[in-house]
Amino acid sequence: MSVDRFTLNQCRNIFQLELPERSRLYRLPPWGIGTADVESLTSYIARLATIHQVPTGVLLRLFVTPILSQLTDDLKRVSHSFWSSFGSDTGAWNGLGVMAFNCSQGLSSLTKQDHLHFLTLLTWNQVLSHRGLVRGHKAWCPACYQEWDRLGVVLHEPLLWSLKLVTVCLRHQQRLQYQCPDCYRPLPSLEWNSRPGYCSKCLTWLGKIPDSLLEASLALDKQEQAWQTFVHQNLAQLLAAAPSLPSPVPRENIARGVNLCINAVTGGNAKAFADLLCYSASVPGEWRRGNALPQLDLLFRLCYCLQIPLLEFLTGKVVLDQPVSLIPLPPHQSTRKKYRPFDSALVQSLLEAALQKDPPKTMRQVALDIGYDPGDLFKYFPDLCRAISQRYKCRQLKA
Repeated sequence: MSVDRFTLNQCRNIFQLELPERSRLYRLPPWGIGTADVESLTSYIARLATIHQVPTGVLLRLFVTPILSQLTDDLKRVSHSFWSSFGSDTGAWNGLGVMAFNCSQGLSSLTKQDHLHFLTLLTWNQVLSHRGLVRGHKAWCPACYQEWDRLGVVLHEPLLWSLKLVTVCLRHQQRLQYQCPDCYRPLPSLEWNSRPGYCSKCLTWLGKIPDSLLEASLALDKQEQAWQTFVHQNLAQLLAAAPSLPSPVPRENIARGVNLCINAVTGGNAKAFADLLCYSASVPGEWRRGNALPQLDLLFRLCYCLQIPLLEFLTGKVVLDQPVSLIPLPPHQSTRKKYRPFDSALVQSLLEAALQKDPPKTMRQVALDIGYDPGDLFKYFPDLCRAISQRYKCRQLKA
């Protein structure tokens, strides 16, 4: 009898398995962490919604918003900030700010996937400015979607595509696309019906390459090709290295690296250094004193001209050989931003003309055509801007 009891207890101990903690959502593995092809957080959210066979907006409303309110103890404020950015500023969810942090934390809690912050740029939030970092709308390479579909690779949106600096796909030597090939509309990084590889407006397959777009996409000159190659290689190293860093990258690395470069190139003269790299006069000095974090596009000018790997610069491993020789900037990077006066009469006439054009365009497209910021246009001509937007919406409803 005692032997039977011992055997029974032994069997119970053997089959007492430690079950992992259950997740509220499917434990979808993120794609490509630790590689240059790591997907973005908005891509992961859209794939997660597809797995659950619900619209992305439903997944976010039923699961993500409540968990964010638990993390911050302020449901009203979280809900307002979350949904006010939904469909318009969701590109920031892939960046290095509060929304990227909150969303990655909330999704980690729901899926029990602990490394979702690597689908954003949060690793670099102490050394990079958020200004000019991520684009607000999707960009994609149709040839990549075609290739992944043919090879059976998971359709996803690489984090690299969400960065404003990246404008071409080097693998296929094509410019990234920004408008649906069927409905010709720009697509937010994430909205109600988002799904990787498909238009969230009309559900068209984004792997189509119209001949007109193909011809335009191949028009890369040698200087732009060299610039984009340098950008791609360095950003790929940055994204791949993020999970292997032993600790957060300290802000002091920027001041130390910039100071070393200024001393090596111009003998400590920050103004002369700014002139060489087409910066505003105060920019290098602000970086050197630690008063400001560098914008990624401006930092790339420094790394390109001095041929310093971006990863080495940010991690404090800059080594400069003497004497220092600068590589010239490509033409599109060698001009400072020019500010022009706001010509009220001209802008009004252009907006009135846009209101009569057929087919109608979005207000954002009109602003892009006439070369002014949409916020400035709405500030001075709110009625005209509303009329343009309303005409476009009415046309879409009729279609």
